[in-house]
Amino acid sequence: MSHSPPVLPDSALTGYRTAVDDLVTELAVNSRAADQPVVADIVSRRLKEPEFDTVISRLDNGADAAASRLIGEILDFRPNAHNSASDLVTYIRILLLSQIDAAWWSGTAPFAQDADVLGSAELVDLAPLKSARVLQFGYRAQPAGLPGRARDWVQHRFLPAARPRVAGLRFTCSRPAVIALVNQVAADFAAAMPPRTPRIWVNSMVRSVDHQHRLRSLGYAAVLPSAHCAGYACDLESSWLRRFDPGNVLAGLLFERQQAGQLNVIDEGRTWHLCVSPGACGELLAAYHRQLQAR
Repeated sequence: MSHSPPVLPDSALTGYRTAVDDLVTELAVNSRAADQPVVADIVSRRLKEPEFDTVISRLDNGADAAASRLIGEILDFRPNAHNSASDLVTYIRILLLSQIDAAWWSGTAPFAQDADVLGSAELVDLAPLKSARVLQFGYRAQPAGLPGRARDWVQHRFLPAARPRVAGLRFTCSRPAVIALVNQVAADFAAAMPPRTPRIWVNSMVRSVDHQHRLRSLGYAAVLPSAHCAGYACDLESSWLRRFDPGNVLAGLLFERQQAGQLNVIDEGRTWHLCVSPGACGELLAAYHRQLQAR
């Protein structure tokens, strides 16, 4: 299923993220930032810098192929209501930061089809964990049929603070390391917030490549390759939780873990995208088994 993930030193990731920030700032002040060919030329030039090369050279088929793919994504970008990126510059930031995920997990075979997700022995079903009260976070499965959607509409209409208005998980499963990570973040968040603050909410976990293509066809910023398709990424609800977290406590907790080398964190506006580092998986897997034993 996989090869040993490439090791990316923290210094390289720090330099890469700084280069992304610098590029985004350059584009934001450019009077022609809405002109996609102009922006693509700027990005193409900047991707040749050493700070970018340290990451994109680790991707499948090397730096040149990765740069060509990224430029194609930029030229194809179209803003719409579904897309978490409200403009081209925001999309470029999300796209470039997601390459850290891709570099980490480039040697891991993705779940190509929905059946590959549903039949995988590497993934853990969330429902029994929820019933056993192992999970510290909230989620819901996508409703099946009209009755489920009607029930959700009523809840959102009359109890809008109970949970976010999201589509729900298509696949209610994940890798144990991701479950342990989100549990840890949820516990830290609960400890830092006033009593009765809602739990953090997971919008998305593992996806198949086929499902990622479906999301792209609907206009979502579903990048490929994606750590979601390797099972090592998840998205936490951000916009709904913000009303309960005006001090951005959750953001602080996430970036502390990124600084420690455990995560790649991407602010996608409506959600926080998280990807687990290969170097953190062993520790998180041990934490998962401790969480099971504690229940």
